[in-house]
Amino acid sequence: MPYRRSFRRPGFSRRSQPTLARRQGGTGATFSGSVGLIRHSLGSSFDLATREAVCTPLVQYNPTLHGTPVALDGSSTKVLANTITDEGSRVDFVRVNITITQSDTSKNNTVYIGTISTSFNEGQLSAALMTTNFKNFIASNADGEMSASGTPQTYSVDEYTFKDIQQHNIRGLLTPQFQLYSGRVITVNQVIPLPRKNRRSQNGSFFGLVFLNDSGPDGSDVNIRIDRFFKEIPADVV
Repeated sequence: MPYRRSFRRPGFSRRSQPTLARRQGGTGATFSGSVGLIRHSLGSSFDLATREAVCTPLVQYNPTLHGTPVALDGSSTKVLANTITDEGSRVDFVRVNITITQSDTSKNNTVYIGTISTSFNEGQLSAALMTTNFKNFIASNADGEMSASGTPQTYSVDEYTFKDIQQHNIRGLLTPQFQLYSGRVITVNQVIPLPRKNRRSQNGSFFGLVFLNDSGPDGSDVNIRIDRFFKEIPADVV
């Protein structure tokens, strides 16, 4: 039977969620009171080897790659199958569904999840600082448009605890700790309010999750499935 566990970061209080939900309507609401909303939904899955970590985006600013919202039968709003927002748009919260499974059920796995949140002041850091601050989990172009590199990096709890600069920029990676063994499945289903600096889309804005498989030399790969859903309120919608 899947093991369900709540994933919470500091500042993501249960108390704030009803207020945020009222502003946009629930993530599954058929009508939220505003016209011109854009529903975003994207699912992806990947394997992560032991002693490796990777970042996957939740909400990211990139007007170049935003795309044109399309009408969809059965939806009261237009939709986009990506996690990208346009200039000046607002997103208050994102729903995530995560499933983590073992590739080898005879092994023991230890998985950690942290967050990366950047804004305009990190939007045009040099390549060297991207390595120092973020371990190349994310990248920035000359216009300050952020993206997840998508390439797993060799990483471990030991390296993270040694590097206080990365602890500052990759938040909460050590809590909670997810243990998988004997085919145990980890599932997370949670609405996460965006950090305040990411709610209004602007140069350098990026919010994503970092997954670390630190299962040691005797561990195995894990498969991670993540689905993301959020509503984008364009800048011209009051």
